Amino acid sequence: MPQPKTISLRETDCLVLGGGITGAGVARDAATRGLRTMLIDADDFASGTSHVTSKLVHGGLRYLEQFRFRLVIEGSIERDRLLRRLAPNLVTPIRFLIPFQRRSLLRWLMVVTGLQVYGLIERIRWGRRTSAYGADRMRRDFPLLRRHPFGVTYWDAQTDDARLVLSTIRSASAAGAEVHNYTTLREAVFSDGWWNLTLASPDRGTWHVRTQTIVNATGPWSPETAKRLGAAEPQLLWLKGTHILLDRPEQFGNDAIIIRSLRDMRSLWVIPWHNRLIVGATESVYHGDLRDIHPTRDEVDDLFESTAHSFHDAGLTRRAICGAYSGVRPILRQPGVPENRMSRDYRIEMDHARALVTVSGGKLTTFRRMAEHAVNAVQTILGGAPATPELRIRLRNQMLWPGLARADAQRLLQQLTPRAQRLQLAPGTLAHLVSHYGADAALVLDDVAKDPESGRALFDGLPYTLAELAYVTRAEAVYHLLDLIKRRTPIYFLAGAGGSDRYPAIAAHIAPILGWSVPRQEEEVALARRELNADDDAIENTVDETAAHTHRRPA
Repeated sequence: MPQPKTISLRETDCLVLGGGITGAGVARDAATRGLRTMLIDADDFASGTSHVTSKLVHGGLRYLEQFRFRLVIEGSIERDRLLRRLAPNLVTPIRFLIPFQRRSLLRWLMVVTGLQVYGLIERIRWGRRTSAYGADRMRRDFPLLRRHPFGVTYWDAQTDDARLVLSTIRSASAAGAEVHNYTTLREAVFSDGWWNLTLASPDRGTWHVRTQTIVNATGPWSPETAKRLGAAEPQLLWLKGTHILLDRPEQFGNDAIIIRSLRDMRSLWVIPWHNRLIVGATESVYHGDLRDIHPTRDEVDDLFESTAHSFHDAGLTRRAICGAYSGVRPILRQPGVPENRMSRDYRIEMDHARALVTVSGGKLTTFRRMAEHAVNAVQTILGGAPATPELRIRLRNQMLWPGLARADAQRLLQQLTPRAQRLQLAPGTLAHLVSHYGADAALVLDDVAKDPESGRALFDGLPYTLAELAYVTRAEAVYHLLDLIKRRTPIYFLAGAGGSDRYPAIAAHIAPILGWSVPRQEEEVALARRELNADDDAIENTVDETAAHTHRRPA
């Protein structure tokens, strides 16, 4: 999916606005159906909400207590589909523990009953079942957790959210869609059944495209986009969610744990993710700038204090906080419903007169289902026949790029292992490359063969190498350093306080690919560090002055 320098499509059946998970899903679905499809995003792919989630693909357990069984069934089916068929390389099972205090016996019994229903609805089989825990077993399996007399476990799934978006976009591109990041919509005029659009990007200048339909998949920006296109604005509420990242203690294990906020008793997830624990999320109505969303000190305090209380025996200090991030979720307005009880349902609005489809709400887990319904609306506007049963099966089950089932990935891993060993790749690096890039892992090995130093791990305990970053820069439309370290890979989140020390080396390595001068490299490094410092300001405001000086990265 290298960024095209020339435009091949000047006339399309479907133009998708928005390169997050929803727009990516729509582009994949439309292109797979044979529609001439183009996707554009004014910023980078996955640059909005889609890369700052809790990294979960879940059925929606909390909707059971609200008796919203449809949402649970839809979420569970889509989660299972991603786990088993669409993205087994990126979506993996994860077990959750819900601990209870003795005074919560009645609630524990209610939750256990609900989980039995969840177990019947959910489709993660493979021998994974809901389990009840007593105090002794909890102490043995979860030694860092404050003592609780009982608890219960259940299964959901975890993913790399930004990689899921990129994998979906690469699938759309492979199906024939043309995809462009950093491309703005300058003008849109609807006349005689066609949209006449003026688009612009930094490296290709201005060009014109005609399209029969537009899909507005711009997430939090969808009301603004709809208004600009002369359509009714969807009624949305912006909910800000903040997460903190903690160093992952060795004794934490591989299970996620649900705790309670000390402030309002809402549920918080503590989720193991590589060398980190993700803790979140806060939920509050947001009224600020959608392009400048960062954690606040109050949000960080809420998350850390609740975690330190629940994991009292871990002896957590604020120096364990190694990152924080925030995003805004576009939620359908639900008058009278508290923020933490609002559903993540979605709505497809079709303006037949203006050949416009707007997708509002939804969540990461159900992106494929939303896309199918949106493209059904597109085909209604176009007057085409609906997808055949055979095509629907393909849309619902065809693997996302790179298209390797677990058995195929294992065979490829075995095939490439001797070469990786000769190149002295660190343990785990090849498995990481195969799971993320499939057969293209061999291209990374080619780079290592030419430059052995590019195959050395950039960070202790993480698989990322300069060779991988060079491949991604060539293959996935990287324009800025932040595209590479925050969305193509999670280096930004995982590398820790010293991570930015490697930014200059990364920028220098990809500079020949992108044609960057030395001043441009310095500018990109400074931009990435400013972004990192803006997220970390809330962390530094929670520690004493001495600790703050050790945490701050150079601007």
